[in-house]
Amino acid sequence: MNTDNASIHEVLIGLGLTRQQSATYLALLKMESVSIRKVAALTGINRGTTYEAMKGLVAIGLARSKYIGKREYYAAESPEKIYDLIREKRKEAWNMLQVSKREIPILMAEQVQPQGVPLVRYYEDEEGVAAILRDVLQTCVALPQPEYCAYSSQPLRQFIYKKFPQFTERRIAEGISVKVIAIGEGGEIAASSERKWIAEPTESTPSSYTLVYGNKVAHISIADNDTPYGVVIEDEGAASMQRLLFKQLWKTL
Repeated sequence: MNTDNASIHEVLIGLGLTRQQSATYLALLKMESVSIRKVAALTGINRGTTYEAMKGLVAIGLARSKYIGKREYYAAESPEKIYDLIREKRKEAWNMLQVSKREIPILMAEQVQPQGVPLVRYYEDEEGVAAILRDVLQTCVALPQPEYCAYSSQPLRQFIYKKFPQFTERRIAEGISVKVIAIGEGGEIAASSERKWIAEPTESTPSSYTLVYGNKVAHISIADNDTPYGVVIEDEGAASMQRLLFKQLWKTL
């Protein structure tokens, strides 16, 4: 292969073309409407393989065919079509990323955990927070008593449900109840929920949100660049301790 075409050849391979399809397309660009025989002669690839490669190129829009009499001839589409393939791959990658952000935390929750070893997971940005909320629903709905408790602080409330605005509606529909200790004013009372407040301290503003559910404790906070992040600790001892402290504080409010 011409070394001048080596880079674009690798681009085409990266877009999912086979080496035979890439070589066939690059050869086709050098000719006008031609037969399979002429393309195969230029590339050195046998006719059967060239024919299959050409069918693939037509299918993805890099080549077109026409009949003159009973013979079929092929021509290359503009190299600008490669941009279309790149845009399509980028769209597919974005869709896969969104699906992965939703499904991978579920798979992680189902992963077998070594006995006696706490499992710690890290989540980043608003999609990560949404993944934690989905885990809360999935975990609580399987409990004998579907419930959880939470500490809420005012600076975090704007980030918690941004990517999962239907969380409260889903929680209620699943029959999951919640008790919330809120630091500072705000926060709405919904069905199957109870809320008590602690005055916001004057010396500093807490920016954390903690959920205790099942055998898990989730801590959600905000980084200096206003990007939320969360850590979920899956450990019965840690969850029991946080639940005990919450109950004792709840009684005093």
